[in-house]
Amino acid sequence: MVCYTMMERVLAQHAQEHPDAMAVLDGHQALTYGQLLARATCLADRLQLKEKVEAEEPVGILLSPGLSQVVAQVAVRLVGATCVPLEPKQPPKRICELLRDVAVRRVIVEDLCTERYEGFDLHPMEHLEPALFRHDNHLITQKDCPQKEDGRSHILFTSGSTGKPKPVQIQTSSILHLAMENNMTPLSHTDRVTAFNNPGFDLSLFEIWATLIARATIVVLPKGVATDASRLLAFLTETRASVMIIPTALFNVIASTAPNAFRALRHVITAGEAANPRALRSVLEKEPPENLWNGYGPTEGTTLTTLYRVTLPDCLEDRISIGQPIGKAIVYLLDDNLEPIEESGIHGEICIGGPGKSAGYLHRRRENEERFVQILNPHRYTKGTGITDSTTDSGSSIVELYRTGDIGQWRRDKPGFLDYIGRRDTQVKHQGFLVELEEISRIMESSPLVESCVVIQRPPLSVLHSSILIAYIIPSGGNKQGQHAILRFAQATLPSYMIPERFELVTTFPLTANGKVDRQALLDSYAQGPRKGEAGRKQRVVNDTSTSPNDTDTRSVLAKIWEELLQVSHPTPEQDSFLLGASSIQAAALIALIQHRLERLITMDELHAHARFSSMCDLLDTGQAPGEDRYKNAPDHTSIWANDVDIVDDIPLAPDWESAAEGRAFLTGATGFVGAHILRRLIERSGVKQVACLARARDGQSAAARVRKAMEKYDLFPEPLELSQKILVLEGDIGDEKLGLGPTQFNWLVDWASVIFHVAAKVNFCESYQEHHRANVIGTRNVLNAAALGRRKAFHYMSSIDVFGPSGMILGTRSIPEDSPLINHLPALRYDLGYGQSQWTAEAMVRRMQGKGLPIAIYRPGFIIGDSVTGASNPDDFITRWIVGCMEMGSFPRIVDMRFEYCTIDFVCSSVLQIASENKNLGQAYHILSPDRTKSLTVEDTITLLHEVGYPVRMIDYSDWVKQAVKSGTSEGALAPLMPVLQERVLGELTRWECAQFSPVYECTNTVRALAGCPEAQYKPFTIDVLRRSMAFWKRKGFYDV
Repeated sequence: MVCYTMMERVLAQHAQEHPDAMAVLDGHQALTYGQLLARATCLADRLQLKEKVEAEEPVGILLSPGLSQVVAQVAVRLVGATCVPLEPKQPPKRICELLRDVAVRRVIVEDLCTERYEGFDLHPMEHLEPALFRHDNHLITQKDCPQKEDGRSHILFTSGSTGKPKPVQIQTSSILHLAMENNMTPLSHTDRVTAFNNPGFDLSLFEIWATLIARATIVVLPKGVATDASRLLAFLTETRASVMIIPTALFNVIASTAPNAFRALRHVITAGEAANPRALRSVLEKEPPENLWNGYGPTEGTTLTTLYRVTLPDCLEDRISIGQPIGKAIVYLLDDNLEPIEESGIHGEICIGGPGKSAGYLHRRRENEERFVQILNPHRYTKGTGITDSTTDSGSSIVELYRTGDIGQWRRDKPGFLDYIGRRDTQVKHQGFLVELEEISRIMESSPLVESCVVIQRPPLSVLHSSILIAYIIPSGGNKQGQHAILRFAQATLPSYMIPERFELVTTFPLTANGKVDRQALLDSYAQGPRKGEAGRKQRVVNDTSTSPNDTDTRSVLAKIWEELLQVSHPTPEQDSFLLGASSIQAAALIALIQHRLERLITMDELHAHARFSSMCDLLDTGQAPGEDRYKNAPDHTSIWANDVDIVDDIPLAPDWESAAEGRAFLTGATGFVGAHILRRLIERSGVKQVACLARARDGQSAAARVRKAMEKYDLFPEPLELSQKILVLEGDIGDEKLGLGPTQFNWLVDWASVIFHVAAKVNFCESYQEHHRANVIGTRNVLNAAALGRRKAFHYMSSIDVFGPSGMILGTRSIPEDSPLINHLPALRYDLGYGQSQWTAEAMVRRMQGKGLPIAIYRPGFIIGDSVTGASNPDDFITRWIVGCMEMGSFPRIVDMRFEYCTIDFVCSSVLQIASENKNLGQAYHILSPDRTKSLTVEDTITLLHEVGYPVRMIDYSDWVKQAVKSGTSEGALAPLMPVLQERVLGELTRWECAQFSPVYECTNTVRALAGCPEAQYKPFTIDVLRRSMAFWKRKGFYDV
């Protein structure tokens, strides 16, 4: 007795409960579910008239897409056998070889054709008696239907790249997974699904079985209508079709001529080849279907392994994602050692597993061992990375996978989503480089000149020839410029070794029976061209104007040379030798043959300058005596060489981070005084869409709460929702290599950010270098790492003039240019604070990465004070505590020739963002302070300022001032945190602070140049008004009452 799987039981249930529901529509013919099961049962009975069909026995089905195909497949499943559908229009000899390869005995055919298929037990559909189709007598009842968990359902042949077709075994559980557990299924019983694909092609499994299992309706789409864009829309509308799975190559053709053809559909799935963004965009822009999907999956994965719902913004990219695994599918990206790849942007082989994976190739032990592998499944790989295995619980589990031979990579902008790169078997060696042919096609299709592109490699024809790349191109409708414009695009976008040697403009591509581009047919047609003349190469864009019999000897000889080397018979005047694929070897051979046969000596420069046939003939006809030395001196092209250096000037070092396509800033230090102000300025800029702020959760406060609290502390938090919505807080840790974000979020961030502003720094006046090391040194290293990984982006680094240490006092330095080498100032660092020492190391790392090519700008402000307008200032920084402490004590210490280099926070922020707004400013350092030294206040100037606001402080010797501070009991005052460093002696009797005497001049040539013509970013001096506003701010906020 046959043991039925869930697949047959579901059909039986449909026929019992909904016998009149429509199952198949095929033109004027139709079958309800009751009629379908009755007719299939009748055919099943006929299959077993002579002898019983063995379980999972392969049964051939030689029928076109249509009603009979559906009946035949259901009948084969009812007897517990395996469907082996084949395209009946193939040569009979090939069909017989395939059938014998899998030991088929019984074959279902349309009509009796014994002479073509001798040796097989044929069962013609035409012999089924309609009178027998009384479905009420043939229903499978529950008691007749023992349960079977799984079994082989289909064998489909796939050719791959090895030549002999391989029989892929498909399980019933795989079809059930396809029909019930992908993003679109189960389908609705009201859906109508088109069926037109070759039954031997795996897309037909979805058309037939996903439809039947859902109790939906199969609508047979005539092949002539499916490939005729002008008729397709009307058919889909009239039949009320709602779901269509279509080969990518056919979809591209329809999209280019009738992009609105799919408008009435609920789901359109393209599959079979890499998606074309332009074709998808055409459909989405003009009355699109409700859902447009890009599907991926080899036959060995049962039609679909991953799916991606395509939106219009996706089509602006040069590659469409193939999405994430469907249902319980497993997708791994493995390297050459079969180790999983987690990182985004790294190429690996796509390997698949789970319910959709084939049981293997029938009778192909060697291929099974090569393609179906087992690997240890590390427990850490989870669905979050797109790597899933719901069946394993331990890190040492074995996972069975199929090696697809497809190359993919995890996307950076969408963690867990996969990109298809190309086939291993379309990787070829060309000019010494490993070249991915599908990558060339993808780049060419990004041109508005190109609708579709297929690239093949023609092997060398002789020792005078090398292999060449041939690009077959369907030009876009708006391309009026032809071959030369396409060549210019290729030269501008592709590396030289990836530029096809020949471009063939065609109107269509030949397709295989499964709807895929037939690359072999393209290669065969090209190979026949030179031997059969231009008339045999109808797809080539070559004028059919041959040379005249009365041409000169020069033209005839040159034409013969071209035919030998370039395989072009009867070259036209405008044909270009290099456009026709002349390699450097052939160019040398061309010069040699011209010299040998025409006794003319031409140079390689002349060959390139006269590459067209007519131009070369003209050059040779000008005459030259044999052996004449045309060049007494080498030509002087020095001006050309020198001027050509300028062509690099328009290469962007980093994206314009405020452009319409960008606007995403990554900011560190948002919980600090400077970082909070930079954040507020960033979100106010119209070109900024979002600012991601890295912050830690601390003291029971979340990272987001700490960022908000810092902004509120300085009255910076925005009330308008459109501004606050721009703030995205990432809870992390700058001391962690992945910034405390984990691999997935870190990989997203480095590809998401348009620009990085690294403002975070620990500042503690009493702690050593070691205490600052993790935050300032390791932290900067980690943010630099984020800048270097992922997409290219600028790195704007907030440093400090403290990196130079007390150079004036210790080294006698009088002036420091902005790009001065840091190493010169290293000896002075030992006398500075741990903060300054850590900043020296951090900036040295930044400069090293700058030297390695990272686009970087460095900003070194002086002592940052409050906002010149609002007075908002940091109550905890050194300079505020110093000034308030002196006010409280009534005295100020004497320090010889010391300038504080005060700069207001609004000046710092406006200067940094103005400089950062133009990428031409990258690659330099900027001193953010007064460009006019007379406005840089000394100790004496500061005392005068305090006098003017009502604090008549007096200047006393430093040692006396320290004694007064200690005596006055400052443990609770503003100076309390500073006292250890103010008293610590580091150079004889001198303290660290006294070593800051004899301040050098901090040159700011770069800053003045970058801010020229920007009045909003001009220096604002520390005046009595600024100090009064700061004092009012301190009092209002309860910081200090002075």
